[in-house]
Amino acid sequence: YFTSEWLTQQMMLFTVAASFILCFLSDSSITAKAATAAGQLQTASLPQCGAVQGAPGRDGRDGREGAKGEKGERGNDCLCESTQQNDVLRQEILALKKTHYELEKLFTRQSNKVHELELQLAFYQSRNSHQDCESVQYMQELQSIPAAYQCYETLAFFIDDTQYVAVLTHLDNNSKRDTVSVIYEFDGQQIVRYQSLRTDGAYAGQHFVIDGDNYLAVANYYGQTLTYRVKSVIYKWDGRKFTVFQSLVTLGARDVEYFFIGKEHFLLFANQYDGRSQNINSYVYIWREEKFQLYQRIRTEGTLSVKHFVLDEDNYIVVGNRYNTAATSYNINSKIYRWSGAQFELFQSIATYGAYDVEVWREGRFLFLAFANYYNKAKNSYQINSDVYMWRSGRFHHFRGIATNGAAGLNAFTVCGKNLLAITNHKAGKTVIYELTGSEFREYDQLATSRVIHVVTFHRHNDTFTIISPSSNSVATRLYQWIY
Repeated sequence: YFTSEWLTQQMMLFTVAASFILCFLSDSSITAKAATAAGQLQTASLPQCGAVQGAPGRDGRDGREGAKGEKGERGNDCLCESTQQNDVLRQEILALKKTHYELEKLFTRQSNKVHELELQLAFYQSRNSHQDCESVQYMQELQSIPAAYQCYETLAFFIDDTQYVAVLTHLDNNSKRDTVSVIYEFDGQQIVRYQSLRTDGAYAGQHFVIDGDNYLAVANYYGQTLTYRVKSVIYKWDGRKFTVFQSLVTLGARDVEYFFIGKEHFLLFANQYDGRSQNINSYVYIWREEKFQLYQRIRTEGTLSVKHFVLDEDNYIVVGNRYNTAATSYNINSKIYRWSGAQFELFQSIATYGAYDVEVWREGRFLFLAFANYYNKAKNSYQINSDVYMWRSGRFHHFRGIATNGAAGLNAFTVCGKNLLAITNHKAGKTVIYELTGSEFREYDQLATSRVIHVVTFHRHNDTFTIISPSSNSVATRLYQWIY
């Protein structure tokens, strides 16, 4: 391993080199020369060099048989000085453009090297600051929850000093979607059933707090009335249990995300399917007059996952688009929207392949975005890269691709200073955990997991736990504890 001192020195050298290149790029003389040459070229006259300018023939004599006038004399060839000057200007502009382009490429390479060294340095500094728990090695199964329903998501949260785990179920053993989702209480040793909630094909949930009150939003997919136009439900904690607080219209909802901007509170529901098409609107709700009201519609394409994040005081949402019904394609763009002060507006599009999940996380001052790519229709393959992007120069740029097989779930977390990313490979039957070591993702551990979609990691005091949820009603949900 390199030392932190060596990495710091290398980073400083590359930073200085990049700074010099940036000075050349911003040199006013280069841009001024290019502008002057372009202006001269645009205003220069372009005469027809070598044009023949014959003199008019003389008139013939009067009468029917008058003779024709003699042929006019050949005009003199014009000079080509102007054209030659224009050619020189064109060559000068091309040379300037080439120089500028080469400098930009060199600057980009140097900047990328600086970012990689910064990541490497952050990794070693983090490792050195957590030497007391450097021995973290594996996950140990703590408890399994017998399968009675098809579970798609679990979430952990605290209310006061008590920790709860919500297991949201999509189908029961009879393939019915009017299911029972369960709230468990967790004391650090075992989870105990605490409360049941009637849900309609629930796919996702989100716990949040407004004005000191605890709420749980559940995204319902398919109703008891055999329709995708089903109401998702917000539950409110009454001091002992969750009770129904409000129902909101959704269309085959697959995910829900709570966030706030200033003093305003929002819920974003990812609508996947209305019974006819997956090219439909997802809904942004805003908290007004002690309840949620529809605020904005965002066009989405078979969306399964949404995320909110804040960067430099700007608010963004990421929409992972999975399938375009009109184009019958999984190879489509996922979208990033930025808050304008009044609504969310399109900010950036990123190519994805049947995106099943989205994850956004920070490591120090670095911001990462990952998409779990499930299926590439063009190649008719589930064995494709899931892509990680890093924020740089005002937008996301591709950082690394990770080989996956039907990737369905992403979970970024930290254990003892180790930056880990868990990816569920639905088609391969395994969940792989990667460690970001500097600028590379290296396999850290893997678990055999059958039909797993979702994985979540949470902390309780000084301990770390991971829950792996199968999308099968014949496989148990399992709770693991990290041993270190």
